[in-house]
Amino acid sequence: MIQFNLNRFGKLAKWSLTNDKRYYVKTFLQVLVVLLLVFLFFTSVANTNDNRDTGYHSCSTVALLLLVIQLVVGPSVMFYSMEGKHDRQSLMVLPASNFEKYVMRYSTWLIQLPLFVVAFFAADLMQYVYHLVLGHINGQFVTAGIADVVSKIKFSDPSQDMYSSIVLCVWMHSVFALGATFFRSRKFNGVLSLAVIIMIGILVIWLTPKHSMLQYDHESTTLSYVLGSVIYIGLVLLNFWLSYRLFCRQQVIGKFINL
Repeated sequence: MIQFNLNRFGKLAKWSLTNDKRYYVKTFLQVLVVLLLVFLFFTSVANTNDNRDTGYHSCSTVALLLLVIQLVVGPSVMFYSMEGKHDRQSLMVLPASNFEKYVMRYSTWLIQLPLFVVAFFAADLMQYVYHLVLGHINGQFVTAGIADVVSKIKFSDPSQDMYSSIVLCVWMHSVFALGATFFRSRKFNGVLSLAVIIMIGILVIWLTPKHSMLQYDHESTTLSYVLGSVIYIGLVLLNFWLSYRLFCRQQVIGKFINL
């Protein structure tokens, strides 16, 4: 069987979106409610001094933090919409290749991204209308606060710090993808994957107490950048390859891990 066929993948995507529609709707509503409560809390309840600028700054920070978390932890929700053995059986017998099924499950977090963006703007509009109706003259959009927060972010060395941050986030992203297929618990694979990342981080700090494996200083040469990039790209590809292989080995009945 051909590993990837666009027409067959389109049918698989249609089937998956139809079956997971309830999950996406529930996720959208959950994000909408959480963001709205966070916005109202920081701009009303926690704002005892009526300093709305501080409240909107907190809202912007929380919104940006949630976005980064979604980008990094996203793959851990691969199987959140599959609630039982029947869902796994249905996925396994679909007339599509394992690679197509894996890509579709991995795409779950990508489908959620626009839903999160819509939920954010909806919550932002609702909090603005809330303050407008109550006559709060300092009411504003959180979107404007985010633009202000982003403009104030400073790096000691923008190119090096940005590079290190992106490398770290991409590597963690791949670890969560591996954890989603390694641990059988669909709800807690993200937590277990985070525990693994923390243990690896502690090990790295213990082995290299004076310098980080991800940080480049002013004395780093082009060769250091190239070698470092090759190593971390290799680690990311390895994690995704292992994730795919474990996905192919999944069984309906299992215990703690998919081995």
